[in-house]
Amino acid sequence: MRSLLELSGYIFSISLVLVLVGSFAGDSRAQETLEFEDAEIRIEVNSTDGDAGLQIFADGEPWQRVRVKGPDGRQVYAVSNRGALNRLGSTEFFTESNEPNYEEVSLPEILSFMPQGEYEFSGVTIDREKIEGSAELTHDLPCGPEVIFPEEEEVVDPNEPIIIAWMPVTNKIDTSSLTGECGDDTDIEIIRYELVIEIVDSDPERKLTVTLPSVTTEYLLSPDFILSGAEYKFEVLAREESGNQTITESSFFTSE
Repeated sequence: MRSLLELSGYIFSISLVLVLVGSFAGDSRAQETLEFEDAEIRIEVNSTDGDAGLQIFADGEPWQRVRVKGPDGRQVYAVSNRGALNRLGSTEFFTESNEPNYEEVSLPEILSFMPQGEYEFSGVTIDREKIEGSAELTHDLPCGPEVIFPEEEEVVDPNEPIIIAWMPVTNKIDTSSLTGECGDDTDIEIIRYELVIEIVDSDPERKLTVTLPSVTTEYLLSPDFILSGAEYKFEVLAREESGNQTITESSFFTSE
């Protein structure tokens, strides 16, 4: 039979091993790196206003701080929580840059601030875990959709069907052009269109947003959305496969 001293030493040895194993397991959890559920970066162009800017989005586990670095390793954007929100955490953010007009800053100069390549997202969660992600930015910018009906500020009959229609986008913007002119390059794939239309000065506000497949280039307004003697503003957005998008704005009126 073992002596009490031997048993004590044996139990101490087991306890020490368990403590060490638990410690290593804890270190492993502390070093675990999570992935953002979604990380996006894109350029948005407004072909009507003649401007462009950068948009960044991320979604993931509750985080305390996040930063985004460009292909050259320089920090592009950073966000952190303060006060009580630092403990509660945030799960997503969306931000967009200033969109200077081409008359103030040319398109090539705007693009120089947002080089093509992989952008790294990194942060720390409320549980002190690392969270990472990445997104690719290109300079493939679709030309603005060309609206064919209604024409700009046209007056249409509210008693007739109203269809908003545009030409398919097949070309890219010439990024060497100072003012973002549509180029001859057709190496671009549109993945969808979005139509946003609102009735100006309506009370309550009436606004409609529709996402359409790339093969659809028209939309029939519901009779419930048509008022007589009203002004309508709308925009058609074309998004290409890497996420960049270009907007064309227009408007029309309905007769009394």
